[in-house]
Amino acid sequence: MASKKLSTDTSLANSYKLSRGVASVARPSAPTIGTATDGGTGNMSVTFTASTLGPTASSFSLTSSSGVTGSGASSPLTLQEVATGTYTYSVSGVNANGTGPSSAASNSVVVASLFAPSGAYDSIATASPSAGTSYIDFTSIPSTYTHLQIRGIARSNDASAGNNLGIYARFNSDSGSNYAFHFLTGNGSTAGAAALASQTEMFWNAVNPRGGDTANVYSANVIDILDYANTNKYKTVRTLSGDDLNGSGVVRLNSALWMSTAAVSSIRIFMEGNFAANSQLALYGIKGA
Repeated sequence: MASKKLSTDTSLANSYKLSRGVASVARPSAPTIGTATDGGTGNMSVTFTASTLGPTASSFSLTSSSGVTGSGASSPLTLQEVATGTYTYSVSGVNANGTGPSSAASNSVVVASLFAPSGAYDSIATASPSAGTSYIDFTSIPSTYTHLQIRGIARSNDASAGNNLGIYARFNSDSGSNYAFHFLTGNGSTAGAAALASQTEMFWNAVNPRGGDTANVYSANVIDILDYANTNKYKTVRTLSGDDLNGSGVVRLNSALWMSTAAVSSIRIFMEGNFAANSQLALYGIKGA
């Protein structure tokens, strides 16, 4: 009768080590793969069942056929794809001895859109208006993004007394009464609010130090233009801005509306009293949801 090989040399070696009180060098057995699902933006979730045979896994590694990986302590595991495509997923157990064999491949999943693809936040244009400039224009804005954002600092060169001066804007050279806005403002002790409709421009921000205020102080501005290329809806804008005049200051939250379904292709930004030197504004395109 032919002899039958009962075990590999490695298995015999491990058995010998265990009999001598030496820790096992075995890695976890392959898990059983479950289902891979896309959260809608390439944020993948993959279920699995850990193997009950052999050494216990202390954690698990998730690998996409795209090469992207993730990890975690239990099912489900998640990862974020960085490119659209069709992918499968596998899971491996990990312990102190290393990573065990992979599970079978999961079902195929088509990733059609991404929340944060490469180039999700792109610089489109920047502007550094010289002292006395009355406005700046961002033109030829591409329609390939979901939203726009403008970030920058600004100061007016008007040295007269009175309230802080405002930043205004128009889209696509539209000077008709097609704008509305409202705002909330506070300085740490008092608060205010106001709203206006049927305006010929959008009021974005009144937090802009003037030439007579503390030297070298500029307001900070973050302006979001939502769904700017959507031709089925009016365009909404939100602005967060503020300044600190070395102890006193103002913070403001604005929202504005352009009552047009046209895609925004150009933006003119202007200030009461004109821009002071070193004001800077930058336009960015945002992809994704």
